[in-house]
Amino acid sequence: MTTLLARYAHWLHLDYPGGKVERLPRVDERFRTNVEGVYVVGDLAGVPLLKFSMDGGARVAQQIGDDLGAERGRKEEGAVDVAILGAGAAGMAAAKECRKQGLSFEVLEASRRFATVKDFQKEKPIYTYPDEMTPAGDLRATAPVKEALVDELEAQTTEIQTRDAEAEKIERSDGRLTVVTGKGENLEARRVIVAIGRSGNYRHLGTPGEDRGHVHHRLHDPADHAGERVLVIGGGDSAAEAAIALTEAGAQVRLSYRRARFTRPKPENTDRLRELAEAGAPSGGTLQLVMESEVEEIRESEADLSTPGGEQTVEADVVYAMIGREAPLDFFRRSGIALRNDWGDTPDSLGEALSGLSWMKNVNGRRLAAFAAFFLFMCAVFSWKNSSGLLYRWAQAAGTFPFTLSEWAASLPDASLAGVVLTSAAAPSFYYTLAYSAIVVIFGWRRVKRRKTEYVAWQTATLAAIQVVPLFLLPEIILPYLGGNGLLPTGLLDALFPTSEYATHGREYWRAYGFILAWPLNVYNVFTSDPLWWWLGICFVQTFVLIPGMIYYWGKGAYCGWICSCGALAETLGDTHRDKMPHGEKWNKLNLAGQVILGLAFVLLFFRIGGWIWPNSLLAGIFNAGVYGQLLGFQINYSWMVDVVLAGMI
Repeated sequence: MTTLLARYAHWLHLDYPGGKVERLPRVDERFRTNVEGVYVVGDLAGVPLLKFSMDGGARVAQQIGDDLGAERGRKEEGAVDVAILGAGAAGMAAAKECRKQGLSFEVLEASRRFATVKDFQKEKPIYTYPDEMTPAGDLRATAPVKEALVDELEAQTTEIQTRDAEAEKIERSDGRLTVVTGKGENLEARRVIVAIGRSGNYRHLGTPGEDRGHVHHRLHDPADHAGERVLVIGGGDSAAEAAIALTEAGAQVRLSYRRARFTRPKPENTDRLRELAEAGAPSGGTLQLVMESEVEEIRESEADLSTPGGEQTVEADVVYAMIGREAPLDFFRRSGIALRNDWGDTPDSLGEALSGLSWMKNVNGRRLAAFAAFFLFMCAVFSWKNSSGLLYRWAQAAGTFPFTLSEWAASLPDASLAGVVLTSAAAPSFYYTLAYSAIVVIFGWRRVKRRKTEYVAWQTATLAAIQVVPLFLLPEIILPYLGGNGLLPTGLLDALFPTSEYATHGREYWRAYGFILAWPLNVYNVFTSDPLWWWLGICFVQTFVLIPGMIYYWGKGAYCGWICSCGALAETLGDTHRDKMPHGEKWNKLNLAGQVILGLAFVLLFFRIGGWIWPNSLLAGIFNAGVYGQLLGFQINYSWMVDVVLAGMI
């Protein structure tokens, strides 16, 4: 049973990559940041491939030339058209295009020209993906190895001068940008292109011994380690290429990676790793892949790894922690440039969070405050739209909008279209559903314009149509109008939409949501005081026949991605906000909480059926307490905690 549950969990959630959203500058499709006139290109814009970096730098320079128009090259005291921060591939591509566009510019470099490329290990192979692409601008990269690439890039940029300076921040005032440098020699410009790459600190393992002298973060010459025992840590291209180069140079290499398979390296690197792990190298080098392992401690000539099979001690004369570098976050924060998923420096564990409050000064307070304010706003919205909510009762007792519309509706014939619309509009839930539908349509249209693929167009149109028609117009207007005018059989109405003195139109037309929202996403057509047999049949077919069939033929995302209202909001509004959500392997595991809720729904179903068979019994009491009850005066029940808070808000 445990094995079956593990396989199910792996299939459902844990098989997905658990990568986190990197804290990089938030840029649009034209590389613009939230600070007007400031662009970010290259690796920091999320395009680490060499050709794309050069392409982005040149295109931004072209955009600036178009924007400045006749003003380009106009001399102003101490100011240039473009300040370029960084003399790497993206920065130099931008500089060459600025020269071509007739823009005045200056390049600031804190280290040396093409520093990232020059820091590659000796004779590192260069992959200029994609092969068929030609970058914008005049800078080209065709060399197959590091040394030749450096010569090629230098030869094409000899005419471009750079200034030795490190930018501390960018300030904007009076329509002009000022690059503040550490030497006090500030540079004013109309536009700024940030192409500094990942010039922040190397990422740390956070394990004892990583500060030892034989632990390095950059490989210079693999031949220096021929015959040595080398531990390489990481799972990206840098770690893969280091392990390959060291093995081919004759080292005995172990590559430790915390996941079960490689997802980040280029296919060529992944294939070569497997080849070397199976057959070794002609030089006598060997490679062992230690997957699903994490370094616990590094000692003088060995290291401890935690693996699924237990702790393993490996010999290591040299350790290369190739786990990447941080973006220069402080520079962007000082400059007011928004970062993706930036919560600040948060605690790494619950224990660290509970150890004191000193960490709170490093947290992004504005973002936390915004999140808290929005969460409270959504609590208020649900309290206002839900008939059991405190704000709903207050508004109803005070006779405020929209309850005042019921007087207007009373003056019209009940079965008239205007009367039906006004009667529905007298309930707060009408506006919640209207707003929900409008968000799906508006942001869905923006998604289609942004993505421009046939799949996205059809998916978004389907989601919008389902949200607007069966999930809004049908229960709020169409069914009340048809039922009120006798256009639907009474037997059908009684079976699906029973009469109720509490229902807006005298019948529970809201149950039509169940045509789309299957049990247990919508539990209220099953969790009824008396069985509604038609709905029980519909829900059974949906949950145990149609949805499993969709998953079998089209995959797990068929229902959520093409039909469900939750998926509609996620695919439209959420399309540009996904990076704000928590990511990582731990959060993937937390998604399994949904299976706990599914189990709870089945438990409540058991008590519901027992309550139908034995009314007023303990089973019925437990069911009512679980679904609608209170604890210490709070709505700690399935209805509020699952349906409202988790499904509706979070």
